[in-house]
Amino acid sequence: MDNDFTKSRIKYAAGIRVLYVYLNIVRPIMNAAASSSSVLMTIVHILTMGAAESLTLAVLFSLSHNFEHVDRDPTKPLREKEDVKNVCWFKSQVETSSTYGGFISGALTGGLNFQVEHHLFPRMSSAWYPFIAPKVREICKKHGVRYAYYPWVWQNFISTVKYMHQAGTGSNWMTPLKGDL
Repeated sequence: MDNDFTKSRIKYAAGIRVLYVYLNIVRPIMNAAASSSSVLMTIVHILTMGAAESLTLAVLFSLSHNFEHVDRDPTKPLREKEDVKNVCWFKSQVETSSTYGGFISGALTGGLNFQVEHHLFPRMSSAWYPFIAPKVREICKKHGVRYAYYPWVWQNFISTVKYMHQAGTGSNWMTPLKGDL
């Protein structure tokens, strides 16, 4: 993506990253050193926040991509027939993701709960995902594309746990030792 627009924005992206590191790492350590606070405890707090952020993202991505009846490779039948020109990118994006919750979940996750819509429209503001989701579901139903929607996050969580159990025991594989889905 080396177009003129992205090239012109590189300095802003780099500046924002430098500002993030300064405000979240450098400045807290400087404040601790200047006061009677422990620099070591400040570093522990910074690392704890990083671990919490990473765990939160891991859980959100697990919910969105690991659920019961997910098609891990919806393009496989066409690729095996060497019919790659009929592989549908949109279908594969929808059938490998799920959407859960609604507006409140979207506000708490920054729109990451609308993973299907995000995969279809990655440059659209996540503020619009709750508004386009019903239309996306309607179009998927019309074309026979499996759209995974969970009205509540706990429903998606239960489905994810079931999927992880199936994956861990190999019960979702036709022939576990061979690796065929």
